Amino acid sequence: MPIDVPQSVFDKYYDVIDSTFTIFGVTCKLVYVETVEEISTSYDNFPTHNSISAHRRGPGTPAYVRENTVLREVEKTEEIKLKVYWDNRAWVKVGNNIVVPDNSIQTISYMTDLPKMLRAKELIVHKDIEDYGEIRFRKTGEHYPMGLKQNRYVACFWERT
Repeated sequence: MPIDVPQSVFDKYYDVIDSTFTIFGVTCKLVYVETVEEISTSYDNFPTHNSISAHRRGPGTPAYVRENTVLREVEKTEEIKLKVYWDNRAWVKVGNNIVVPDNSIQTISYMTDLPKMLRAKELIVHKDIEDYGEIRFRKTGEHYPMGLKQNRYVACFWERT
């Protein structure tokens, strides 16, 4: 005999979990590498250090020349509210053996924010303490749905860059 759970039970559950984002959530920044833009100064195409990609020449000189046009990769940021778990003992367990690098974090967010997180190159954690130092992470492993019905919340692991 199947049990019919009324929608009001799920609505109440979602209200409670949504309120935890307001209480425990922190504002983070997703970092995207946007399309390149033209710059008026000229640069050479000789990398200053050995690299597989001539387009990624380090943080000091990320510009390159292509067909008489000077281009540069630009980082854009977008704010997002996440629940961040720094201690692996507080992580929501997915399986028996979670293997992630040291200094990793787990984040929980809304499923609607997942496309943004998948597009992002990095995550800057906790915008309010950026004055003391920027803490950057990149996504490691696959995301996974969580919560009742597994259609509203998603968790991800991030490793320190």
